[in-house]
Amino acid sequence: DSWKINRRLLMEYGMRFTWYNQMYPAKKGEQGILALDRYDPKKAPVFYRPAFDSTGKRMALNPLTGQFLAATYIGAFVPGTGDPGNGGVVSGDTSYPRGFQDQQPVLYGPRVGFSYDPFGKGKTAIRAAAAILYNYRLSKWNPTTKNPPVIFTPITYYGNLGTYLQSAGVLGPSNTNSYFRGSKTPTAYNLSFAIEQDLGRATLLNVSYAGTLGRHTMQSRNLNIIPYGARFLPQNQDPTNPGKPLPDNFMRPYPGYNNLTFYDPAFSSNYHALLVSLSRRFARGLQFGVAYTYSKFMTYTGIPIYQDRRVWSYGKDGGDETHNLVSNFTWAVPKASKLAPNRVVRYALDDWALSGIVTFASGRPSGVGFSTTDGTDMNGGGDGQRIIVTGKAPLSRGDRSFSRWFNTSVFARPPMGSAGNAPKDVYRNPGVNSWDLSIFKNFPVKSERRYFQFRWEMYNAFNHTQFSGVDSTARFDLQGNQVNARFGQVTSTRTPRVMQGALRFTF
Repeated sequence: DSWKINRRLLMEYGMRFTWYNQMYPAKKGEQGILALDRYDPKKAPVFYRPAFDSTGKRMALNPLTGQFLAATYIGAFVPGTGDPGNGGVVSGDTSYPRGFQDQQPVLYGPRVGFSYDPFGKGKTAIRAAAAILYNYRLSKWNPTTKNPPVIFTPITYYGNLGTYLQSAGVLGPSNTNSYFRGSKTPTAYNLSFAIEQDLGRATLLNVSYAGTLGRHTMQSRNLNIIPYGARFLPQNQDPTNPGKPLPDNFMRPYPGYNNLTFYDPAFSSNYHALLVSLSRRFARGLQFGVAYTYSKFMTYTGIPIYQDRRVWSYGKDGGDETHNLVSNFTWAVPKASKLAPNRVVRYALDDWALSGIVTFASGRPSGVGFSTTDGTDMNGGGDGQRIIVTGKAPLSRGDRSFSRWFNTSVFARPPMGSAGNAPKDVYRNPGVNSWDLSIFKNFPVKSERRYFQFRWEMYNAFNHTQFSGVDSTARFDLQGNQVNARFGQVTSTRTPRVMQGALRFTF
């Protein structure tokens, strides 16, 4: 509804009602997922384990019968044991929600906004708005297409074409996916507040705030990562390979599966921005616009299982740009015929126009990773290991260079058993400083309706070097020395100047 309360105040308000159901296959048995509430660890299949036979040869042992098979069977399921699709739900199961998730209720999306002229002169406007939006079209279809028990991939060892059809093969842990059946719909709360002022001379100033709060945003995490230190425990050592642990599948939290990707809309994001724009309508041969945004965009990514989520995963989004200044203009070049009034000058040099877009933007945030020359497993499992940060990594503008974009001296190799302390984002990549210009003119042919247009465009017109990527992966030797000579160096640039011309006839 629109309600014009008086000549200075206008209100807009409404409600959007949303109801939807989950996608589901037309036929039974086509899709499947792992239902965590139906998984039973007691039903996990038995693995062939590594062992030595009587001759001292490393073999695969069936722990139930004592039968030996070739070592390639180690980690495979012993046939006839357990349930290889333990906890799996197949489409068409009437005891589970259709589409594998509970039906959402009707979702209410209110919207409200107003526009107010505080002085009643038509020169100033105060505007504000708020709305709740739902992403009900978020697809969850793809993760249901290749899961047990709908699809198994048996492996036949030492077979041939003559025995292929008669062999049942053996199964092993496979990847699977799961949802939270009570998942809520991803939601965005949009907020805005603006003050707009007509400055005269066809110029308009706008100062505003914009915010978007994401709630129930979708993220995924692997629930079947082994705990920290699991590979170091005595019971997880390979008895046939001293000093080496058993394969990870022997110590998973959900035995019988490999990676278990869990999709859960339980996270949040926050975007807040101050926006200032100045625009001038085309008048007296000039039109321009300047827009500046000062913003911060925070999200969760890379969700851990054992680490603190807030510390490990929350930080600036990969698309965050603190400062973003964009200017555009169109300028009608003064007519040369005013200085030399003749037909040739008027036809060739009058009515040229120059336009352009100028962009200055902050670099986007990036983390820092590391590797080692020795390949030592330093945490024995878990969510991974991050580099140690001992000081401030970003450098001031005057200290940054092609060979040293950030302070590489503040990073160290993490010790054994340490998860490291690096946050999600550590420094910012190079920003943008680009000028895109275009000059054009119409040459009429006996009529303004028929003309040739000549246009010459230049992208990154001044061929300013635009640094792009930076080597952000340290490499440490066993003594903790950083040995990657390119660490912290610029590794790539954006596109150099590109020019193109066009001649078009319009009739």
